[in-house]
Amino acid sequence: MRNSTCIGIIALSLALAAPAQEPEHALPEYQLRHHPLPDARDLYQRTLDCWPSASHFRAELSLEGRLGPKSIGWIDAVGQIATPAQPLSTTLVARLPLYSASEIDREREREWLRRRRAAEVVGQLITQLADWQRMRQELGLMKALEVRARQRVLSGIVDSSEQVRYMERVADLDGQLLRHSGQIERSRLELLGFCTQAQADALDAHLRPHLP
Repeated sequence: MRNSTCIGIIALSLALAAPAQEPEHALPEYQLRHHPLPDARDLYQRTLDCWPSASHFRAELSLEGRLGPKSIGWIDAVGQIATPAQPLSTTLVARLPLYSASEIDREREREWLRRRRAAEVVGQLITQLADWQRMRQELGLMKALEVRARQRVLSGIVDSSEQVRYMERVADLDGQLLRHSGQIERSRLELLGFCTQAQADALDAHLRPHLP
């Protein structure tokens, strides 16, 4: 009798010491994970810096050749009028356009429009990346809930409608993420369009770690 009592106490102690098994249909743990977004001010400045700025004073050089007698002459040592022996002349001409006040104002307006468009694309890209992360988090949660619903259906706790509801939400979020990835790619290419080819590669390398 004493031995059976000791065995029962030992079995009870082992049962209490063993970790409790969490049921498979328990609520899943949801952990928020945020990937760092690009700094808006830094990205905006990088976009402006890689713009191939044009000079306000674009001089044009042209080589002109003329054939024909020259009207210019001079008086030689004996007092007679002399003309050049060669009728061919070659002239290097530089033309420097003068900018009026109205042209400078138009240039400033174009610069303002360019800066505003760069700010719009930067803000658009960061918003799209934030939305993509939010949908990615929601997709992870819906997948965990769908697995939980599957176990609940197998255990006979609920019918299959609960699992079907989560499966539909998972499929919808998958489609949204694909469409959102296309929008992010469009914004990325639009930002790279502000740059020359060499500078676009550097900006693209800066963006890549933040893209899905």
